Amino acid sequence: MDEFEALALAAAAHKRKQSTPSQRNEDGTYGQPPEGMFVNPGTGQMTSREMIATNTDSSMGGTVARGIGAGVTFGLDDEAQALGAFVRGGPELGRFRLEQARAQQDVDAEQHPVASTGGKIAGALVPAAGSAPLAVGKSLLGTMGRGAFIGGIEGAAHGAGGGEGLDGRVNGSLWGGSVGGLVGGGAPAVIGALKGVLNPAIAAFTRKPSETKVRRALVDALQQSGRTADDVAAEVAEAGLEGQGEFRLMDALREAGQRRASGLVRAGGDGGAELAEFLEKRQLGQPERVAGFIDDAFGMGGETAQARAAALTAARGQAADAAYDAARSNAAPVDVRSALRVIDDRIGGMQGSGVTGDGIDAKLVRYRSRLAAPESKLPEGEIARELSDFDRVLGVKQAVQDDIGAAVRAGRNNEARELGKLVAALDEALEGASEGYRAANDSFRNASQVIGAVDEGVQMARPRQRAADTIARFQSMTPEQQSAARVGYGDTLLARLEAANAPTSNRAKALQSPKVEAESGAMSVDPSLLSRRIDRENAMWSVQNRALGGSRTADNLADIEATERTTSGLAGALADLANLNAGTAVQKAIGAIGPLVRGENDATRHALARALMSADPQAVLSPAVRKQFQSNVRDGLVAALMRQPVRESFTP
Repeated sequence: MDEFEALALAAAAHKRKQSTPSQRNEDGTYGQPPEGMFVNPGTGQMTSREMIATNTDSSMGGTVARGIGAGVTFGLDDEAQALGAFVRGGPELGRFRLEQARAQQDVDAEQHPVASTGGKIAGALVPAAGSAPLAVGKSLLGTMGRGAFIGGIEGAAHGAGGGEGLDGRVNGSLWGGSVGGLVGGGAPAVIGALKGVLNPAIAAFTRKPSETKVRRALVDALQQSGRTADDVAAEVAEAGLEGQGEFRLMDALREAGQRRASGLVRAGGDGGAELAEFLEKRQLGQPERVAGFIDDAFGMGGETAQARAAALTAARGQAADAAYDAARSNAAPVDVRSALRVIDDRIGGMQGSGVTGDGIDAKLVRYRSRLAAPESKLPEGEIARELSDFDRVLGVKQAVQDDIGAAVRAGRNNEARELGKLVAALDEALEGASEGYRAANDSFRNASQVIGAVDEGVQMARPRQRAADTIARFQSMTPEQQSAARVGYGDTLLARLEAANAPTSNRAKALQSPKVEAESGAMSVDPSLLSRRIDRENAMWSVQNRALGGSRTADNLADIEATERTTSGLAGALADLANLNAGTAVQKAIGAIGPLVRGENDATRHALARALMSADPQAVLSPAVRKQFQSNVRDGLVAALMRQPVRESFTP
């Protein structure tokens, strides 16, 4: 070794000496602690999980209690203890408490393995019970999917909580989630299979209805309708208060109720027959119900348009008699010269011409002779003699009005227009002679407009009238005119309703055209009430139409199948089997025992039919929802009982 080599060795030795820690450990050693060793803060000495386990005892009760804690916290109880220690005393105390808790777990598992596993399973049932109501879907596949999801979450949480270090926790989470998902998805199928065996066994030896199947069918229909039991009960109760006591649970469930009712009717039996009879009778009563709703909506009071117009005319006459009597008592002489000028403007050019005028001229000549004496009949020296008595002038005016009415009815519009000019002049003359006449005349005119509004309502209901125009005219009327127009409108709707005489036709459908809906919304007394009633009638019709209407092919096939099953059944299946018709034999055997396999019987269908026809859904649905919830919780707990042991068995 030369001088340079000696110097290099000395430098290397010096470097190693500088890199060696001179800090003395608390247990008297130097350098880093060996793997798995850590400080016991209480003694200041180094220790390990194995050393702590050597001096740790375990009891049956303590093991069970600690197992329950681990199950409840998804295996994170040891981390929770370590966190508390860390907060109190820092990282060394936290590490020691973690290792101490895990050493206790090792001792528990070694000395009392059954108690340790049982405690963990019992503890894991606590969060499982909380998730049990969420673990049941609308179908078996839905329930299996939910069970797989919940089981996977639980398994991943337990796997992560039981692992050590990042790799251990990740691997534990993946393994636990996989096992938990498989078991959680399979548990509902096992439970369903067990029920599928028990229910048919019970149904095969009893004729009593299956409360479970009825309850499940009702709850399924409620869920499919997207409504709550309170919503359905409130709607049925409201229908009863608004004159539709025939509206039942199946109608409030909308399409879900239609499907259940249709299935029961087509399945036959006492329940199907009772439900079909109810639907048929209810539909036969629809015309009377809808007619009553129209009567209420348009304030008809049982009257037709013609009867209302006649009543209004009679009332106008009585009021006019009283008003005109009062006007006569204080009347002055009437000046009819303005009325005579109206007549002369029309017939003056014809006088003395030798040309015969038209019918209008003849009428005006006759009225002129009643208002003034002809010059040829005047005494010598008298220039004119005109009618001035109030009563007689009023009589002439009323006679002219009668002619106007006849002309309008006959379509002689020009005659009505020319005679109307004379009436206006006579009215003006009479008003000048009596202050009370103007008020009586205004009252008569208003009453006449109300009478005319009845026919206006009739015209509004005609299809050729646009809703925008009819609504505007209606809204421009006085309240009295609107009331009369409603009667004319409603009477026309009733006539249209009576024209549809098919027993199964939906009388309410015509009231839902865009035109009628818009006009009813603006013209009816209570639009929202009418709308609710019509909606319910459509819902009731839809139920009976789905259950009883449509093509009868499906019914015929069902009848044939039922007959064949009754006449042949298992005996026919055995005969086919003897003739080597194995396929037909199997088909007939399945048809004969199918209802038993499904746990169905006629009593169950009958009970479901009566439930759907219930007028008190609260009494039917509330117990069903409550019991189904309890059943779901029980099924969830059973599934959890199946998940936890299997997961514990397969999770390292």
